[in-house]
Amino acid sequence: MRAVMTPRPSIGLGHIFFWYENWRLAARVRSRMIAAGFIERQLDDDRVHCFLSDDVETCLPVLNSLLTPREKRQVYALHTQTAEPGIFELGRLKTIEGLETQLYALWLGDMLMDRRYRSLIQPIVSANDHNSLFGYEFLLRGLHTDGTDIPAPTLFDTAENCEMLFALDMAAGESATRTAKLHKIDAHVFVNVLPHTIANDAGLDAWLQSVLSTSDIPPHQIVFELVESQQLSDVATLQRLIDKLHGHGIRVAMDDFGTGFNNLVGLIEAAPDFIKLAKSLTSNVSADARKLK
Repeated sequence: MRAVMTPRPSIGLGHIFFWYENWRLAARVRSRMIAAGFIERQLDDDRVHCFLSDDVETCLPVLNSLLTPREKRQVYALHTQTAEPGIFELGRLKTIEGLETQLYALWLGDMLMDRRYRSLIQPIVSANDHNSLFGYEFLLRGLHTDGTDIPAPTLFDTAENCEMLFALDMAAGESATRTAKLHKIDAHVFVNVLPHTIANDAGLDAWLQSVLSTSDIPPHQIVFELVESQQLSDVATLQRLIDKLHGHGIRVAMDDFGTGFNNLVGLIEAAPDFIKLAKSLTSNVSADARKLK
């Protein structure tokens, strides 16, 4: 299921053109768009409809929901800033599903270019002394153009659908180190990173250059928290990645220990610096004798 953004009022900054296979389908789509609050621009061809839109955050939820799967295969659309698309723009006609992917990428790209994101800071304390601060986990959150938060599932689902997880991971690291520097944090800085982002030398070098070179945060203060949602192929690959990070002075935490590769065998082989137990292992632990053993 694709992510859904909160609609914004239309302010006429762009146009959505629709082409249909038959007039009955055109009539259905037209009525649904008008009911959703889109303003129609009159055209001569009954098989083509044009509606004003502002940004992709407005039109994506409607495009995602107003058509059935079959209708999505029958309707072609174009989102453009011009009122009269030229021959080259018409070459970019896509199905509704294809257009959704394109618009999501544009929306996410605009957010990243504008740096409309921030880090939420979650303290990590010592289990022996809750007054002893060990570090902070930095959680990326995107921002709509009006400053309201974009839910994390929407942000990361969108990036995955558009194959932009690497760019989002870079933003997460940049935001975390920039925020740590702003607040003069000298404790451990835990940053969630997808393993595939840094699994090759080019990806890791790009991350280090983009993130660390502008923040003045020393590598030994950084802890890469390898998240479970994207698994590496095997434990040996994970071990090579951890060794590579250690070579740069960066420490590693295994997230959600107890699931996927983060099991006991993987833990012994990979030898990370920290582990974070999966919630399923710690939930209600005081009442479950099996978990206490």
